[in-house]
Amino acid sequence: MPKSSLQADCKNLEKALQDEGFDHLNVMVRSNHLIVYSQHEDEKENRARLSHIARGQYQLSMADHMGKWESTPYTGDVNEMTSLLTGEFGFALIDFDDFG
Repeated sequence: MPKSSLQADCKNLEKALQDEGFDHLNVMVRSNHLIVYSQHEDEKENRARLSHIARGQYQLSMADHMGKWESTPYTGDVNEMTSLLTGEFGFALIDFDDFG
């Protein structure tokens, strides 16, 4: 996938997450992945990863409590993945600072 397409999907995903109220989350491109993370002081905490598998299609992985990626069976475009993340996986995206 061209880097420019990944960058565009990265920006779209970050905006969509923030529009849903997850404004503590950021998204970056790393290789062929879109990494959703939160920043706490100097430490980045992985939350979700969308791995490019085909034109405009991604596979979802979620970070476990140690930050290790756990694959899921879910695939789709950025819009489908945003809906899945904010709906079914919203618990994994919460702002930990709200509980501190």
